[in-house]
Amino acid sequence: MAVAKRKSSGSAAADPSKKVKASKDFPKSTTTRKVLFGKVLEGEDNQDEDDDEDSGELEAEPIRDDDEGNSMEVDTPNHHLSQNNKISMYFHSSKETNAQKKALREERRSHKPNAELIYPAKKLWERLRLKELPKNERQDVMRDMMALITGKVQELIFKHDMSRIIQSCLKHGNEAQRNVIAGELVGHYLTLSKSMYGRFIVVKILHYCQKFREAIIKEFYGRVRQLIKHKEASSIIEDAYSTYASSAQRAALIQEFYGPEYRLFKVEDKKTLTEILEKNPSKRDSIMKHLMETLTGCLEKGTIGFSIVHRGLLEYFLHADAKGIQDMLDVMKEQAVEILHTKEGAQVAMLCLLHASPKDRKAILKTMKPFVTKICKEEYGHMVMLRMFDVVDDTVLVSKAILAEIIKELEDIAKDKFGRRVILYLLVGRSPKYISPQNIELLAKGDAVRASTSKKDAAVRSAELLGYISPALISLISTKAKALIKEPLASQVVLETMLHAVGDKKPAVDALLELAAADPATSTSEDPNPLLTMPTDRLYKTLAQSDYKAPLAEPSLHFAEALLSKISPFIGYYALESGASAFVVLALLENPETEEETRKLLLS
Repeated sequence: MAVAKRKSSGSAAADPSKKVKASKDFPKSTTTRKVLFGKVLEGEDNQDEDDDEDSGELEAEPIRDDDEGNSMEVDTPNHHLSQNNKISMYFHSSKETNAQKKALREERRSHKPNAELIYPAKKLWERLRLKELPKNERQDVMRDMMALITGKVQELIFKHDMSRIIQSCLKHGNEAQRNVIAGELVGHYLTLSKSMYGRFIVVKILHYCQKFREAIIKEFYGRVRQLIKHKEASSIIEDAYSTYASSAQRAALIQEFYGPEYRLFKVEDKKTLTEILEKNPSKRDSIMKHLMETLTGCLEKGTIGFSIVHRGLLEYFLHADAKGIQDMLDVMKEQAVEILHTKEGAQVAMLCLLHASPKDRKAILKTMKPFVTKICKEEYGHMVMLRMFDVVDDTVLVSKAILAEIIKELEDIAKDKFGRRVILYLLVGRSPKYISPQNIELLAKGDAVRASTSKKDAAVRSAELLGYISPALISLISTKAKALIKEPLASQVVLETMLHAVGDKKPAVDALLELAAADPATSTSEDPNPLLTMPTDRLYKTLAQSDYKAPLAEPSLHFAEALLSKISPFIGYYALESGASAFVVLALLENPETEEETRKLLLS
């Protein structure tokens, strides 16, 4: 259809800017034409129907569906109808396409194994995993799910989506339902452990199904040495060993590191390598050879972080000769920092430092430097720091690489349960007040070896390290005394620093005295007076006694005399107080320096 273009008025014709452009590149024509429905009605020259304009007149052009880009669109009812029809046809076609795709998808799904089971199970799983699902509804969903999967669990476990579903069933099911699933998988746990998705099912069954733990662990017997190096199965062996196995089962698992004989025949009455070697000393060389091979493979495969490997390393270091220890040090000296989070691993790291040459010790210290604060706070790792202070002769290196990092986080470490022991060790050594008898014994076991691997005298080494950290400790107390003495653990650091640190302690003494000078009547729970609360009252009492009674301050602080001058206006209040502040007054009475003055103040 074509629409006739109107003639321009005289003024429009005279003004070219008022002309309406109909198409992009119309050639000019000298003949006036009128065109209707694509036919020339008048004019002499009709050889070119694409002529555009002549003497102010605009000519019509057919509007075709295939030439919309070069024509002027004119809004008409028919035009809108055409556009609506196109939109309607588009959506109709889209619906048909989606329906065809859906049908094709369903057909493809139907050809997959267990399709009639998988997709209904997924629908149920979508409800089962909802956190806000009520308990009774969850139980109903679990009953429906168990009706679907019972007897077919083995066929589903190696698929990613179904593995997630089985895990949810183990998590949300009751004991009977969990045992049904676990029972169907007996005999398949070894294969599951090696599966990328199936291994998570083994973890869930170990966690939720105590009845089947023994069956799972027994499936690993004879293959532990290979599984501990496997990418997927190694984590299952670690979980079984460290969390779920009994002591006898742990011994059976670690025995497979000793050689082929122990993979096939377990020594049930012997739980450690020491006991096995006492019974069969002739097998030492063979056992140590296989243990070295297994551990070297674990280090190369990146499974050094597992506690079962740490146990193997510890037994190797305890029973290998000097050459064997050096061979193992060459392999793992730069990986020792990765094993400090377990009891056996920390002991292995301590043995590494104990037996290492100065060059190897330097390499070990460099690997620990970025993690010093974390190691100090480790339950077992902080013991490695204590061993380091015992054996490394290069105190300059220790100061720069280790103590400098401790000083950066000194307040945080001083408040930590294990971190404060590292600082206290530098101040008072192996004091039973702060270190357990078992740990003192562990440290003492290395003294004989230290005599042959370290040249510097222990007292000289300790004094040099203390001299480096003392200024930082005194500075910390002078600036953060109030925050430190409130913490029971940090107050121990404050006390031992005041007694044993070297250097000018006056700034720290002044900070403590300033806190004690506060009026006890203004004490509140938010801002308590230090002499009226624990453990700060004990701190002040001990410091008041330190001039005449052990533990003695080195050198004498004359703290009692300075304290009395600060609290003399309130000494009667402290003496009558039912709390421990009365013991502070008693310490002042017993101190020869303050006895007479204190007595006068109390009687006045």
